[in-house]
Amino acid sequence: MSGILYLIPSPIGDIKNVDYITKNDLTALLKLKYFIVEEEKTARAFLHYCGHSLDSEVVFTEYNEHNYKNYFNNEWLKYIKAGNDIGLISEAGTPCVADPGSEIVLTAQLNNIDVKPFTMPSSIILALMSSGLNGQKFTFHGYLNKNEDKLKGQIKYLEKESKKNRYTQIFMEAPYRSQKTFETLIHTLYDDTLLSVAAELSTSNQFIKTKQVKAWKKSPIDLNKKRCIFLFLASHS
Repeated sequence: MSGILYLIPSPIGDIKNVDYITKNDLTALLKLKYFIVEEEKTARAFLHYCGHSLDSEVVFTEYNEHNYKNYFNNEWLKYIKAGNDIGLISEAGTPCVADPGSEIVLTAQLNNIDVKPFTMPSSIILALMSSGLNGQKFTFHGYLNKNEDKLKGQIKYLEKESKKNRYTQIFMEAPYRSQKTFETLIHTLYDDTLLSVAAELSTSNQFIKTKQVKAWKKSPIDLNKKRCIFLFLASHS
């Protein structure tokens, strides 16, 4: 009988903040000896604060944006098919959402391997809940294009779709691009479009605010080096 693939979220902010892990999840985590991770250094720190022994038997294999397209390491698949459990750890937040780990999970599913996610609030849902925007119909787009001209085109298209269908549009941004993306948003969206900014969620510096674009233009904010989720809903009028 095959083992279980556990999906393990890591803290979005302070790596020491592991209180969200339930007792049952922690019990399973501390027994694991094989981990698929984005960055071994960060994963080791996270496991340390969880109380894992990190003895010499623990194995880490890195799977991230730099190598996932050429990742043909099936050792983990042999290991789990032999009846051993494996933990898949994201770099910050929930595994497999805007994250290459989804390919690992799909491989597990297609090989009839049980997949069990740990319990943790999703930053995307937290941002949506706190925005006041349409939570009945929404679309998550991961990361938008890095090229500024293409980004503007995407934003205009998504705003048009939002106006037509009343969908809340949601996407994430890397800390080093957050400020530039915010500025692109307020200069591309219509003035009456509602724009919500959720930054540094689940940290002491958390910021969540929704305003019309014309109001954002009058009260700019500093999002430099802050992990952000942007949400917007076009005016229906």
